[in-house]
Amino acid sequence: MVKDQRGEPLAGASVSISKLDLHEITNEKGEFTLSVPRRSSYAVSARHIGFVEVSRTVAFGDLSQPLVLTLKDDPKQLSEVQVTGRTETQEARLQPIKAEVINTRAVQEQPSTLVELMNRSAGIRIRQTGGLGSNAGLMMNGFQDRAIKNFKDGIPMDYLGAGYNIGLVPVNMLERVEVYKGVLPTNLGADALGGAVNLVTKKSLYRYAEASYEIASFNTHRASLNGLYTDTTRHFFIGGDAFVNRSDNNYKVDVTVTDHETAARRDATVRLFHNQFTNYYAEAYGGLTGKRWADELRVGVTWFRINRQNQYGSSMSQPFGAALSRQYSVIPTLRYRKAFNRLSLDQFLTVSNIHTQQVDTARGTYDWFGKFIPSPSRQGEITATGSLSDITFFYFTSRTHVGYRFNDVHKAEINVVSTNIGRDGNDPRGLKLPQTGQDILSLPAKYYKLVGAAGLQSVFWDEKLTNHLIAKYYYYNTSTINVDVYGSALGEHRYTSDGSFGIAEALKLAVTPSTFFRVSAEVATRLPEQDEMFGDGNFHRSNFLLKPEKSVNINAGFRTEKRNAYNLEINAFYRITRDLILKMPIDFLFTQNQNVSNVKGLGLETDLNVNLTRWLRANGNFTYQDFRVFDTGNRLTEDARLRNTPYFFANLGLNANITRMPGKGRLQLYYYFTFVREYYLDYIPKSLEPDGFLGLWGKAKFEAPNIIPSQALHSLGFTYHPVNDRFSVGFQAKNIFNTNVYDNFRIQNAGRSLHLKVNYTLK
Repeated sequence: MVKDQRGEPLAGASVSISKLDLHEITNEKGEFTLSVPRRSSYAVSARHIGFVEVSRTVAFGDLSQPLVLTLKDDPKQLSEVQVTGRTETQEARLQPIKAEVINTRAVQEQPSTLVELMNRSAGIRIRQTGGLGSNAGLMMNGFQDRAIKNFKDGIPMDYLGAGYNIGLVPVNMLERVEVYKGVLPTNLGADALGGAVNLVTKKSLYRYAEASYEIASFNTHRASLNGLYTDTTRHFFIGGDAFVNRSDNNYKVDVTVTDHETAARRDATVRLFHNQFTNYYAEAYGGLTGKRWADELRVGVTWFRINRQNQYGSSMSQPFGAALSRQYSVIPTLRYRKAFNRLSLDQFLTVSNIHTQQVDTARGTYDWFGKFIPSPSRQGEITATGSLSDITFFYFTSRTHVGYRFNDVHKAEINVVSTNIGRDGNDPRGLKLPQTGQDILSLPAKYYKLVGAAGLQSVFWDEKLTNHLIAKYYYYNTSTINVDVYGSALGEHRYTSDGSFGIAEALKLAVTPSTFFRVSAEVATRLPEQDEMFGDGNFHRSNFLLKPEKSVNINAGFRTEKRNAYNLEINAFYRITRDLILKMPIDFLFTQNQNVSNVKGLGLETDLNVNLTRWLRANGNFTYQDFRVFDTGNRLTEDARLRNTPYFFANLGLNANITRMPGKGRLQLYYYFTFVREYYLDYIPKSLEPDGFLGLWGKAKFEAPNIIPSQALHSLGFTYHPVNDRFSVGFQAKNIFNTNVYDNFRIQNAGRSLHLKVNYTLK
């Protein structure tokens, strides 16, 4: 035990046996434990800020009794010590590899979704196919969907299926979100072209529990609970995270309806009636930290379940009123981390079975008013044959990261991600092989992917110049039965494999500690994902003819800041991509990933944050990107904008903190504005684009549903802490002018909505 002169225990004192390189920090009771080998005696020392260091030689035989070390006050201690440094969030922003860091802790009391937070950032658009729980696709710097990889604490999230994603996870669960644009760090090491999103969960060495509950329009309820317990030695921990999302999603939409008697078509505004979504997620984990053989050994198990009513398919051309889909899984995980003198190791393993079901057995169809039209010849409403599919996806994922620091200048890293996936299932109403009549889902479908990365980090000129050089290797193979574009079984066994290399370079030059330039370039490959090839067993069709997409990416940026005043960042990017994998609508109901032969373009994004006063802060950003297809062999589509892709969007925000409230209360007020310029669902000739500068104003020279109109959204809200930071009440009015919101594939999202959220933290 370590005490002061008055006999009070000293928490946070450092106790060490230097010759054995043993160190320990005392707990709140001033206690410590050191395991030592059998020797004659030891020199044990203890120190603490504000006290004189003490050292004592202790015989091994005396260790059977508790050792008490008393520290005297240091008369020469400083009256005030000011320590300055950077948080992990600040450090991530300053790396040579461009990263947009979203500090979720700063907004966790707001009733905002992670999708909304990311959409307020420069260069990022999350497109959803409807309300809460709908598919969320990320678009960033000209790339979209699976070209941008998703990670949880540095691990690819594919093994979690749809149970944990940017559209569902509450911001309360996260420390921050790291969005990498272009080149990825070696430790992520995935086959991404456009970048990656890394969801960093909360880390703590202390015990805590947090709970939140949100109620909102459209019978929406969101709840989260997370907590952590550590013992007094901080060598053992156990914790859990859980959340629930539920919504009827019964907002109003503008659709085209058909009169059953006259077959006349007209426009109408209706309320969605079969769009309910519910998901449950729970993760329990525990392990050991600070051991001689492990910095962290963590074992976890995750359970999730999703229940979804399907109101429409890939577009709002046809309504459904009975079709359902489900997904559920139980997933164990293991992670081991250890840093030696110069060597570090991080190993992650998981194996999981993800079950997906679709039920489509209505013998007829529904109209947009919820009326059922019987049709005895039909066995389903989505397709004439219906569906009772039950599919299991088998995952085995291994991620190994090894780092070695040669000296203060150079550090080498190797990262290997191996993924093995299989599919098995059945559907008594599904596709059959034409030769044998065998259920196509019951046939083996296998997918294997390996992505390796080796990197060298170097710093020069007193850390003014930083360089990352990364080499990558990509390999995949797949084996299954081929299916044509409309889902017909061809009976042809298909085996595909491909391997290639890539290289990336990222350079940062610091002019001052707060001003720097950075540039990065990459030659990269993106392998087709298993769900892009196999489909999802729901509205996404398989395509086993997909080819890997290959791209050359260049990024250049500048950042400067003045502490407590402003920060400004400008970033430009260029892409040229072959065989880009793009999700496209098929028959108005389904989607399918297909290759787009040649795409190139450039873009510019800016981001500015200004502290207007001590209590008022403003921020704004805009993104312009001009991506076009070329060498199409078609005069009408040559040099056309990439379909279904916004090319200009901007954000503004104001945040006010008012601390002079009654009692110890604190109030935060905020306002957000988002603008998205009109873009086009399909390719249009360049001659039909608006004549205004860069297409930023004016009208397209045609009128058709092919146009996704310009959108301007306003939101207002406040967060109130009545006593302290442990309890808060947040309110937000979203889309306060009830503007029509259209998103991916021109699907209409919710209009005005009101949200109320309460948070409580027990530390």
